[in-house]
Amino acid sequence: MEERRSFARKLSCIPAYFKAPSESEDLALIRDVSVSGALLFTRLKLESGSQVELKLYLGGEATPPRAVVGRIVRVERREASLSDVWSWDVGVVFEQPISGYEAEIEELCKRQEAAGILRR
Repeated sequence: MEERRSFARKLSCIPAYFKAPSESEDLALIRDVSVSGALLFTRLKLESGSQVELKLYLGGEATPPRAVVGRIVRVERREASLSDVWSWDVGVVFEQPISGYEAEIEELCKRQEAAGILRR
C-alpha cells in the first residue's frame, strides 16, 4: 500500500545520516520533507516496511543533528541519468510528527533558495 503525506512538503536539500536495522550508518540527502515524512535519496537500497533512524543536519556546524525515527514506505530505483550518486528514492513516514523542527526546516529552505541551491 502506497502512503502519501497529508502535510505540506518543503523542497529541501538536507544532509542526513540514516541507520536501518540491516545496514550500517550511511549518508542520505533529503529531497523534500514535511512534519510527517520525507523523500530521501540514498546510495543503498533499503527494505520497504523496515524502521530507519535519521539524523537531520538542519543548522550550522555547531548545531547538533536532529534525530527522528520512521518507517520506510516506498523504495524506487532512480533513472540512470539522475542516479550518478543517489541511486534510490526512499519514502519515509515519521513515527512522530517533527513539528518541533518546522521552523529550522523553513529557515534552512529559505537560506538554500537565497543561495540558489533550490528553485521553486
